[in-house]
Amino acid sequence: MFFYVARQPILDREKSLIGYELLFRDSIENVFPQIDPHEATSRLLAGSHFHLGIDNLTGSVPAFINFPEMSILVKVPELLPNNQVVIELLESIAPSHELKAICQQLKQKGYKIALDDFVMQPHWLPILPYVDMVKIDFRATSIDDIQSTCDQLASFDLELLAEKIETHDEFNFAMTLGFDYFQGYFFSAPEVLKTRALKPNEINLVELLAKLGQESCDFNELDTIIQRDVSLTYKLLRYVNSSFFNRRREINSIRQALVYLGENEIRKFIALLAAANLAEDKPSELIRLSITRARFCELIAQQQAPEYASKAFLLGLFSLISAILDEPMDKVMSKLPLSDEIKLALLKRKGPLANYLSLILDYERAVWDGVNALSSTIGVDTGQLPEFYMDAVGWSNSLLEQ
Repeated sequence: MFFYVARQPILDREKSLIGYELLFRDSIENVFPQIDPHEATSRLLAGSHFHLGIDNLTGSVPAFINFPEMSILVKVPELLPNNQVVIELLESIAPSHELKAICQQLKQKGYKIALDDFVMQPHWLPILPYVDMVKIDFRATSIDDIQSTCDQLASFDLELLAEKIETHDEFNFAMTLGFDYFQGYFFSAPEVLKTRALKPNEINLVELLAKLGQESCDFNELDTIIQRDVSLTYKLLRYVNSSFFNRRREINSIRQALVYLGENEIRKFIALLAAANLAEDKPSELIRLSITRARFCELIAQQQAPEYASKAFLLGLFSLISAILDEPMDKVMSKLPLSDEIKLALLKRKGPLANYLSLILDYERAVWDGVNALSSTIGVDTGQLPEFYMDAVGWSNSLLEQ
């Protein structure tokens, strides 16, 4: 049995990662499984906790997981450590004396509780003292109702999370209302449209990208460019001697590193380093998500069209470059020496690579019907997608730790 899981980042007011909401299905075709919600949640936890490992999905931050009423009543959340989960009570749950008692017990045991898609109603008042967080859907709630809800919750000791924040303007508006946390893809759009000059070390990396974008690499030229930058030399040698490659003998020269890694791995290394440098002052989740997308796209291409694997990697890696540089994508593409196929996919969602990007975007948002349709179009086995996604998440985490 496959377990399909996607994750959506949750950020604080400083745009630092504080958790992921995990979104599950029992299959891609079955978007809304015709099974009891409690059974679905139990299978969800079995798949994530015992098969995938929640810590592999979320690292050091907690998982936000939806629980239906029956799962709460039979204390399913207690299967997970209290530091690994935030218990989300679905909006369909009817408040009761029993629910209040269970929330009180969970709170005493150190669990955090959030109310999902919250709408202020009198019957929630007895439950609110035992709740840590309230989530408000900015797509399903009017501005007046959001403001009214915030005013009514001001007397309670709880935090506010704004869901489905898609633009930076919405993020700023939620900030002014006093929201503590934010969920959505607001950082995928530029914050400010302005021209950003590249730093000297970034220019060096872009020059390397240009060389690596050629059909054949001249290692002598690469050696010369890398030698100009002590930091780049150090990072290259650290990378090639890392646990990724399980080498017996240490590599201690640029030339050795280039020969050992080969063109494809060097391309990936320089691209990763360029993206990380460009994202230096941005939320760390931007570069983590970029690397995850890169690996996911690469793995799909390796199965379906190996000749596109390297380009698919760069496509995923630079899919968030507009937000990283705070510039429209067309201006960014004019600066970066990427192939026409990558630029076409990023700018117009057209060409042979476009479906790879659309697939990872739908997977991240748990749009499973879209994932299924795109998988069919590309010709990739949907049964392999969970494995690819977990590989990409783990690869991103390991690389950033290195």
